[in-house]
Amino acid sequence: MCAAASGGILLREYHTFSLPVTAKALLLPTREEEVPTLARRADYIIGEGSNILPLGPMPVVLSTRDLKGYKVRAENTDGVEVEVFAGENWDAWVRLCIARGWHGLENLAGIPGSVGGAVVQNIGAYGIELAPFLVEVRGWNRRIEDWQTIPAEACEMGYRTSLFQKSAWQDQFIITRVVLRLKKRFEPVLSYPDVNQRIDSTRKQDPWCLYETVRAIRSEKLPSQGSAGSFFKNPVLSEAELASLKAKAPDVPFYPHGAGFFKVPAAWLIDRAGLKGYRVGGAQVHVRQPLVIVNTGSAIPQDIWGLAQYVQTKVYEKWGVLLEPEVRILFPIER
Repeated sequence: MCAAASGGILLREYHTFSLPVTAKALLLPTREEEVPTLARRADYIIGEGSNILPLGPMPVVLSTRDLKGYKVRAENTDGVEVEVFAGENWDAWVRLCIARGWHGLENLAGIPGSVGGAVVQNIGAYGIELAPFLVEVRGWNRRIEDWQTIPAEACEMGYRTSLFQKSAWQDQFIITRVVLRLKKRFEPVLSYPDVNQRIDSTRKQDPWCLYETVRAIRSEKLPSQGSAGSFFKNPVLSEAELASLKAKAPDVPFYPHGAGFFKVPAAWLIDRAGLKGYRVGGAQVHVRQPLVIVNTGSAIPQDIWGLAQYVQTKVYEKWGVLLEPEVRILFPIER
């Protein structure tokens, strides 16, 4: 069944900022076969709305959140190849994988959003990214009006980015299924100090322990509602750019990110710019995790966006580093 509605549909429950914005229509396919017809009407394509900031009244929005299910495509003693529909909740999927003895995703526990959205964003946390587990993506291409299967090597997966964020693909390609290759053997990744220090030393070979540890760390740092998680990407700097930053901030932490590049924590830059807890209207830089902008309960879209721009300006003025939003900004469209 496909749910569709028109005329000022409140989107508060369909995005994690929980802002009082409406859509002209909200399209909710529950079967893959419904997607081509509904796609012709849609202006914006979203999943669970965990990485979007709608700035005002929206046109027609299609959400893939109700496309559910999975099936095993291939399996042997080493691993499994599984096809999962794009609307499956990501954290629930990680739990299901652990229960089935499919491993590799444990460090990505607790990340909000859907499986399809995880691919678009190439989600990552605590030393793991989705990209190495991706086999292929299936979806409907509105430009050619046909189904396409795109192998992982063509998906251009990078740091918090993918092919599906490019202008020729965003809102044009509707991901309906994702194929992942997971391991049968649990090999914990404990390279991040937070995880290594917090995990029970007697249960390091227990995937549920790693899952629970990551969830606990995230719950301490992130609000339970009213945000899109990390609002900004961690900036990636060249050697020259890092040297310039270190001249201003000798104690800035940094990590290698490919040949000649270094990743710097955006949260550190925001915190040291004195912005933790800063407010604009009903929006606030989170008091525990300054990488997060939160709706304290009364925010309007302009509060969130205005605060984000203020943070960008102040960080650039102090450090000479321009923060790039990780959250996708949805602008109103007149139709």
